[in-house]
Amino acid sequence: MLVAIVATAAIVRWRVGRPKVVATFPVASSSAPTIEVAPSASASAGLGAPAPEGSTSARVAEKPWRMLHADARRTHRARGKLPREAKLAWTYAAGGPIEAQVTASLDEQTLYVASHDGSVTALGRDGKKKWSVALGDRVYSTPCVADDGTIYVGVDAKRFVAIAPDGRTKWRLDTPSDADTGAAIGKDGNVVFAAGTNVIAARPTGDVAWRFQAKKKIFTSPAIADDGRVIVGSQDNRVYALDAGKLAWSVDLGADVDGAPAIGDDGSIFVGTDGGEIVKLGADGAIAWRTKVGGYVRGALSVARNGDVLAGVYGPSPRQIRVAADGAARGAFAIAGTGARDFGVHGGALEDDDFALAFGGQDDAVYVIDASGALRWRYLTGGDVDAPLTLLSDGSLVVGSDDGKVYFFAP
Repeated sequence: MLVAIVATAAIVRWRVGRPKVVATFPVASSSAPTIEVAPSASASAGLGAPAPEGSTSARVAEKPWRMLHADARRTHRARGKLPREAKLAWTYAAGGPIEAQVTASLDEQTLYVASHDGSVTALGRDGKKKWSVALGDRVYSTPCVADDGTIYVGVDAKRFVAIAPDGRTKWRLDTPSDADTGAAIGKDGNVVFAAGTNVIAARPTGDVAWRFQAKKKIFTSPAIADDGRVIVGSQDNRVYALDAGKLAWSVDLGADVDGAPAIGDDGSIFVGTDGGEIVKLGADGAIAWRTKVGGYVRGALSVARNGDVLAGVYGPSPRQIRVAADGAARGAFAIAGTGARDFGVHGGALEDDDFALAFGGQDDAVYVIDASGALRWRYLTGGDVDAPLTLLSDGSLVVGSDDGKVYFFAP
């Protein structure tokens, strides 16, 4: 009976496809330093950082909200400034929990909302629905917007869909498993996403450019480096670098890698693991350092303008943590926890032009933190806030919640 219960729990938590061995992998160096971060010590320090050197030259996407965490490197840097107070302008009931980031058209006049009710909905800036497309099953993946306005989204109905700006379905691509990770658009125009154990690059016409298979399920949304390499993590404990679908390198980190990697301005790669670590890799896959944070790191990471890494950490001490480029903890902001290891903060914070931060937690709240590390404001929604937040260039903040609502805060 115990075996049956454990097996059932594993199935409920993860939808893992049957793996296929794809290559013999290099062994990572064990000489990289490991740094311990004490939750209680870091939680009292706040998320503030010293005046960011070189931040004015940090790369920020001009039209950032077209995909998960703003750009293909997943930095989560925003144009604009976070609201000074929680001025709720409107809410929209999407019909099901929202765990995907709300993205926007290139002119920021339309918001794209993916929901567990199986739809993608286009909203105007006034919160009124323009159109909605039923896709047949839950949508976990963040809608990805191309230069021509096409919206790409994966669905748990084992398909990947391209939607025209007016809501028409342009094409559907069948996938071998649930397509539940946010896509990224490469410099070649191909749209890269994961489905089951597969990483797939689709051309804008809907045909497959290349495909790669890992050993186990891939929950990470792919990140794309400046050289075009695709970086993903897998539940086979590995991080993979792919060159046009061919394996460039991989490294075994000893635990599930479930959150999207983030790539710094210098090409460094940052990932979180179920081993309670944040890991820095060089562009060649070599481990630079491993920082232990005392809880699962399952959401997409962020990279601040000064090169610090921002990550959400699960229990027993749930918090948003800030780690310097050398792996040392700068500080953290703790939320009230339940003591459970599966309760926490899912993903790295958004950073605005003033270096203020915003993130959500599984305590149902949205947090905005000043550059000094002080809490600016907190707003309670009706459900977990696992979806990354979106800041529009005029300072409007868009939040999706597991209560099924979009919250739109005015500048």
